[in-house]
Order: sequence, then C-alpha cells, then structure tokens
Amino acid sequence: MSAGSKIGQGPFSYLLLILVVAAVLAFVLRLQTGLLGLVLGGLGVLLAFYWFKALSKSLSTSHWDEYLLEIRNEGDFLDLTAQVPGPENKVRLELLGRTVVLRGGMGFKRTVKLPYEAILRELRYVNGILNAKLVRKTATPTTS
Repeated sequence: MSAGSKIGQGPFSYLLLILVVAAVLAFVLRLQTGLLGLVLGGLGVLLAFYWFKALSKSLSTSHWDEYLLEIRNEGDFLDLTAQVPGPENKVRLELLGRTVVLRGGMGFKRTVKLPYEAILRELRYVNGILNAKLVRKTATPTTS
C-alpha cells in the first residue's frame, strides 16, 4: 500500500558489485592451481553474488514501513490513523488525487493509495499519532 524509496538500486549498488567482482577475481588469480582453484573461485563468486543480493535487499527496504498505518473505510468516509515521527511542525498530509503523502520529522515520507478521491475534513496530531478524517470527493453537480 505504500511506496518507499529504493536506496539499493543506484550507483552505490553497481560500485559495490564491481568491488566484489574485483576482489573475487584477485582471489581466483592467486589460486590458479588447477581444479582446486576453479572450485574455490566458483564458490567465491557464488558467495559474492549471495552477499550482493542480501545487501541490495536490506538497503532497498524502507524502515518507514514499520510505522503503523490503518485506514478504515466507512462508506463515504475514511478514517486514516498513522504513526508519524514529529516534531508537530514538520508533520504534513498532502492529498493528490487518490494518493495521500504523509511527511514528518527525520525525513519521514510515506505514500498511501486510497480507494477513492477524498477531501480532508479534520486533521489531528497527538503524541506521534496522526488522525485524518476524510470524506469522498463527489462530482460537482451540474445546473440545468
């Protein structure tokens, strides 16, 4: 329901991969003693590939997803309750169509998709908990 930033998919990942491959190649070149060198080199490459994938996965997950979020849909009304780090003057809620963007302190940003477009009716922030009351956005009535 949310989209976190993907840190592990950038120039840092490619630099890390190049360094790991270079280290494995240097290791293989030092072990050029027949079949044993090839087996150890192959194991080194597999181990480097495993660690690269593990590091990329850990860097790409957003720790903001661990903050609690609940959306209750009650017909034309939505009640959004979210844990957002403060201070209070940095806490913001932006409505962009069917998307809600929550912002807070420490660089906190979380994006949430709503089931329909809504208008903000009430917003409260108390002790790290943001509570927003939203109502379905209706089409403007046409006059004839």
